[in-house]
Formats: sequence, C-alpha cells, structure tokens
Amino acid sequence: MTVTDTIEAWRRFLSSPAAPKTALSALELDGYLTGIIVAPEPAPILPSAWIPGLWDGDEPIFDDLEQAQIALGAAIAHYNAIIAEIDRSLRRLEADRVSDYRPLFLTGDAKPSHNDVRSWVRGFSKAMALAPTAWTALAEDERTQPLIHPLVGFIETDDAEPFEMRDDADDLLDAAAALIPRTVTILRKITQMRQEEPPAQAPHRRTKIGRNDPCSCGSGKKYKHCCGRR
Repeated sequence: MTVTDTIEAWRRFLSSPAAPKTALSALELDGYLTGIIVAPEPAPILPSAWIPGLWDGDEPIFDDLEQAQIALGAAIAHYNAIIAEIDRSLRRLEADRVSDYRPLFLTGDAKPSHNDVRSWVRGFSKAMALAPTAWTALAEDERTQPLIHPLVGFIETDDAEPFEMRDDADDLLDAAAALIPRTVTILRKITQMRQEEPPAQAPHRRTKIGRNDPCSCGSGKKYKHCCGRR
C-alpha cells in the first residue's frame, strides 16, 4: 500500500464512532510515525510503546475485533509505507544527491501552510518524547544540532508569555519547512547506522584470588603454594 492509501484508511477510522477525540489527525500521525522510525536509538521503538500514543491515552471503543484490527492495521500499514518511502529517498540521496522525500504536509508544488507543518511536527514531537535521552544527545552534539533546527520553530511550547515576532518570521519558517524532508532522510541514515552497531560489551573484570584459595591453573594446590609463589 502507498502512503496515500494508508493515510486514507486512517482518515476513515477517524470518521468512525470508535475514534476518540484525542486520536491523532492524519498530519499528526504521519509526523508521529516518522519520528518513531528515525529515532536515533540502538534498537527500533516497539509498537507496544508507540501504539498508545495514537489516541493520546483516550482508548478507542471498538465494537468488535475486526474494527480494532482495521484501525491498528491502518497505522501499522502507514508506518511500513513511510519506512519504504524514506528508504527509497535515502538510496536516491546517496546515489544522486537528490532529496525527494515528501512528508504529508507537502502536497503539490505549493509551499506548505505553517499550520500543517506545525501539526506534523506536533506528532513528531510526541515521538521524540518516547526517546528523550537519544534526542537530547543529538540536540547537544554540535555535529547533529543542525538536524534539529528546522523543527524548532514549529514545536509548540506551554509558555504563555507573549513574544514579538520577527519581521522575517514567515520566511524563516518557510526555509525551515523546506529543510525538514532532507533532515528526515539524514536522520534515518543515522538511525540505521546506530542500529547496525554491535552492542557494547561489558568490561571484563578480573576476580582476585585469595592466597588460600585453590589455584586457578587446576593443580589442586593452594594459590600461595602454586602460581602465587614468589
């Protein structure tokens, strides 16, 4: 199934009586699952961890198992479709230096509305909350900080204090939105590299042998009368 097919399936779920009011919108879902996929973790985030975030804690009320499978199937199918699309774009980026990945907020050739990008980033931010340590490390590393910058202007905060918008704020947001597709593709590469790394081995600790303990060489003698003799 294509990204278009899977997102339409999710929209049908949203229009059903089973969908809670807190269920992610189509744009939020696309951003949320993208954030799950590119989380810079050494192992993928499991569905058991991210599925509850689809409805933000307000459990849907399904009439039967089939209805539940349709809703979850739409989300998982969209997850897989996003992976396929990002990986296809990553291969092209590596081969041709062309970034052609298009998040859901991009439709046609027109500039995306800032509200659409903000909704998408809202979902992405929810995914970041599932791996806070990994994302914080990425944001604090000077080499990877630029990958976070395009998202920052669209992240909503709880700060109620009014602030003065810059005269060029719209232009800056347009530029940031244009960078997000390439950013997602590069984040996917970083994630793949981290998940391919062998797990770190615990340091080997030597056990101290007492002088009256049996010698480790297997002689049957006490250590002080064998290898421990000076």
